[in-house]
Amino acid sequence: MLIITAVGPDKPGMVHALAQILFESGCNIEDTTMTRLSGQFSMILAVDTPQNISVSELEARLVEPLKASHELTIDVVDIEEREEPESDTPRFLLTAYGAEKTGLLANLTGVLSQRKVNVTDVQTRVASHGTVYVMLLELELPADVVPAELEQEIRAQNEGLKISLREMDEETL
Repeated sequence: MLIITAVGPDKPGMVHALAQILFESGCNIEDTTMTRLSGQFSMILAVDTPQNISVSELEARLVEPLKASHELTIDVVDIEEREEPESDTPRFLLTAYGAEKTGLLANLTGVLSQRKVNVTDVQTRVASHGTVYVMLLELELPADVVPAELEQEIRAQNEGLKISLREMDEETL
């Protein structure tokens, strides 16, 4: 299993160019996250490769060609594939927003870290012409963490933030 990261100035055709090379190389894209960050398009892909292609061979097909065609900076990391165990751990969506200032994400995730909450996804945005910071975090709560108590603790340690913690409906994901 490979983790491929690609970052470059946002422009049409970037996803297709990377996906097409992977397809032509016999790779299976298993999981991705892609988004635009400050004008840069960022992609992270988990890719299963066929046995007949080496990491260096795939890098040769990706790195220089995509740098030349789409100004993408590519990194390829070989990882040990692990089975993700089936989990019946309830998942929650934490939404927080407030006046933009340095340290909001660090403060918020500090509370989560202390309570051993697993953060599985994070999205943040600066909105309202740079005045509001919006955070969306997907969480897995340990069995001993009571959601209402966690929400109260987050509010107490992050004054000025509007906080919402709700269980996610897996059927709608």
